[in-house]
Amino acid sequence: MKRNLILPLILIALASQQLTAETPKPVVQSSPEGLVSELYKLHEKKQSPFFQTKDHGVVTQYFSERLAQLIWKDAVTSKGEVGVLDFDPLYDAQDFDIKKFSLRKSKSEKDSAEVIASFENMGHKTEIAFSLVLTKTGWKISDIKYADGRHLVGLLSGK
Repeated sequence: MKRNLILPLILIALASQQLTAETPKPVVQSSPEGLVSELYKLHEKKQSPFFQTKDHGVVTQYFSERLAQLIWKDAVTSKGEVGVLDFDPLYDAQDFDIKKFSLRKSKSEKDSAEVIASFENMGHKTEIAFSLVLTKTGWKISDIKYADGRHLVGLLSGK
């Protein structure tokens, strides 16, 4: 009887190891700057959460619930075509050649912060402001504001 139990237990142990090995690691969200920095690093690796439609969880790792829903809806409903986001939201451009990139925190409170990304794109100086909120699961981006007054939540919600 013991022999009959050993094989199923071994199979269960192997299956649980396989499941744990494939589980994505959560984003380290120790600081607002760290989260925004990680988002730009993903972009460089061509793994940006903005336009992917395979895993909604990837979007919710970086964005507040409302913004994550708006980003996901735009990516899914555009079905591989250009959606509302017809530009790269991290650089506010369709084409880019980024130089002198830096991040700095401009505002910080207990449960909210603002991080500014500064860079030159094709010789043009640009600043983009990331509004963040502290949630139960860490820092999340709640909106992205562009120099001309547009903001990501407004663009995606049609406002």
